[in-house]
Amino acid sequence: MSLPLNNKYIVANPNTCIGCATCMAACYESAHERGKLAVPRLIVTRTNSGTVPNQCRQCDDAPCANVCPVGALEFGKDSILLHEELCIGCKMCTLVCPFGAIRPEAEPMPSVDYSTEPKYNLGIESEVGAKSIAVKCDLCIGREDGPACVEVCPTEALSFENNNSIIEENAKRSLEVYVKERKKFV
Repeated sequence: MSLPLNNKYIVANPNTCIGCATCMAACYESAHERGKLAVPRLIVTRTNSGTVPNQCRQCDDAPCANVCPVGALEFGKDSILLHEELCIGCKMCTLVCPFGAIRPEAEPMPSVDYSTEPKYNLGIESEVGAKSIAVKCDLCIGREDGPACVEVCPTEALSFENNNSIIEENAKRSLEVYVKERKKFV
């Protein structure tokens, strides 16, 4: 499938991320307010060399959307859309995502009476009696102010971008370099 390179996505700068997880909290709250499964769609990854949020790159060729057997993941106008209500929890998308940006989470099933069933820990990625569904960054679609994580990051380590803005910025820089170099010879 050939699509134009115009997906929007969030860029994380590991040099300014302090690992405070404010972005995760904002993501959780945004998902809850928008009626989605109330879990963060990004995870702050901590390594010996630093911290940085890991979330969906909204790939233009999106292996996850290509492999989804029920169409729960699909190519949108400028992002990869996930329809949680269609997801069957097969986890194929988690296997093919090269960034580990999609993960399974569990949500209560309407047919289970949790007041009479054994206690469930829905923080586990899948569990008997709970419906497992894919979770990935959805860029806070439907939220007026855009992605919540970008808005709350105290160090501005996150920015909301699209390929067109990066191409325009690179073209502008190239033109500036060209003009500067040309002035040397005139």
